[in-house]
Amino acid sequence: MHHPLFFLRLLGLLIGVFAIAGCTTTPHTSHPTAKHETSDEVVMEKKIYRWLVCQQSGHGILGNQEGETFSATYPNALAAICFLHQGDVDHAEKIFRFFQEHYEECFSTQPGGFYQFWDTASGEGHKDSDRWIGDNAWLLIALNYYRQRTGKQDFDGMREGMARWLIGLQDADGGIKSGFNKNGLMDSKSTEGNLDCYAALVEHPAERAKVRKFLESQMWISAEKRFKMGSTCPDPAMDTSAWGVQSLGLEYAPTLNFAEKAFLRTCVAKASGNTITAYSDFRDKDRIWLEGSGEMAVAWHVAGKHERARRTLCELEKASIPSKEFRDAAGIPCHTNNPAWETGADKIFIPSQAWFLFAAWEFNPMNPEQKVVKVHVVQPGETLSKIAGYRHVYDDSSKWRKIFDANRAILASANSIVPGQKLVIP
Repeated sequence: MHHPLFFLRLLGLLIGVFAIAGCTTTPHTSHPTAKHETSDEVVMEKKIYRWLVCQQSGHGILGNQEGETFSATYPNALAAICFLHQGDVDHAEKIFRFFQEHYEECFSTQPGGFYQFWDTASGEGHKDSDRWIGDNAWLLIALNYYRQRTGKQDFDGMREGMARWLIGLQDADGGIKSGFNKNGLMDSKSTEGNLDCYAALVEHPAERAKVRKFLESQMWISAEKRFKMGSTCPDPAMDTSAWGVQSLGLEYAPTLNFAEKAFLRTCVAKASGNTITAYSDFRDKDRIWLEGSGEMAVAWHVAGKHERARRTLCELEKASIPSKEFRDAAGIPCHTNNPAWETGADKIFIPSQAWFLFAAWEFNPMNPEQKVVKVHVVQPGETLSKIAGYRHVYDDSSKWRKIFDANRAILASANSIVPGQKLVIP
């Protein structure tokens, strides 16, 4: 006789099969023409989001790349945040229920923490994979956002258990150790991982403050305006600049200028064939890290450099390719060339999708309640109604008065704007 959980899992698989059937079609080689008059960016945003929806498996989790069952905790956390942002709570809950089903397995015995890797076909974890703080912190960030968006308490026990697991790895200096691998405790402290933990531990202010102190006192190199990669490596990594701004705040915005000088590259994308200018992951790599370039676009938005963010988004769009499995869907690989793994420059990759969307939405997932301050520099020929009509402003020219009211200190009338003025967009 089968356990009741068997039938629940079988039902989930069947639902997933029927949902995905609505997404699948014969492979195509070009993007369909939009039926409505809209910008290329809006069309791409919809296609990328659609790919995420279609990529979800019957077990609830998504494979990291198109056509593959290999899955990881961090990409699924990003996907859940995307679903929540768009109000697709049921898709996010499928991911969370998957992890809830494995919570006791992973946390009831040592060393604790969710596995880093999973399989979407079997729904099982790779038991020899790391229990890494970054993946667990990102899943906690997603669960915190779920609580904030829905008010539901369904996963509060898991949220608290994960937070306590992270705090249990905190050292006397405030830094959180990297987690566990098959050889045991990893004593190193990653800047990236600690930035994740700082963003995740919002309900534990005392421990969170210690993490920040560790990052500021031991990982930040003030003279160079950058972070070390971690306690065992003083070299820079691009994501520490992007996530430093997103997690710690605007006072670290100068590190984006360091990243611009250290990591900006021009490469040809293997999958799309287009020449792209964006950011590498490491200083010694002649490639563009498309996921990380999305992270940089979000960070530029947080810093108020919206035009710089939009330029990066345009470059990422040039790296996009049509889905080979889902109709009216498209996406972005991990790298343009010279990938970290064999198919990393060929196949659509969840984190690249998610970070493109976050940047398009001007949304900071490491601080979802943060309101991005928008400033528009007036260009020749613009009016307040024209500015209000831009998609990245209000997409509605009739809302020009909101801009006028917010800038009365520098505007004598609605018709008195001049090129070069900086207008706050409320």
